[in-house]
Amino acid sequence: MGDLSMRRVAGVLGVQASALYWHVPNKQTLLARVADRIVADVERTVRAHRLEDLEELTSAAEAVLLRHRDGADVVLSSLALGLGGSALHRMFVETAPDPGSGERALAGMLGAAALRQQREQAAALGVELGPDCQAHARRGRSDQAERAAPG
Repeated sequence: MGDLSMRRVAGVLGVQASALYWHVPNKQTLLARVADRIVADVERTVRAHRLEDLEELTSAAEAVLLRHRDGADVVLSSLALGLGGSALHRMFVETAPDPGSGERALAGMLGAAALRQQREQAAALGVELGPDCQAHARRGRSDQAERAAPG
């Protein structure tokens, strides 16, 4: 996510960077909108499967975030800045037996998903990981293949 720029996004879209600024004032707002789209995927999953407890919500939310490159970082940074992802916060607080446990579950899930995505990306780039991280990255790659499989 660090190498993402408005110019790079514009290039991928085949437009000038100035065209993006008609729609969003800055990169943080663009990322917040992306975060809201990811969170909308979580909301659809929760509704479709009628998930009602915190453990189910946590698992479903993490699975959705992991399907999106840097999904955890995008949502985490948008939440931290108060720019996006607020629906995810609301879901956790409303599902939990008390607001504090919802906040803790959300923070734990976001942190775990972000760590996992960073390890997976580092391993894919050939970065030498410590032994503990190697096991996590291997487990992550097999889970990633499972998520990508049809069905």
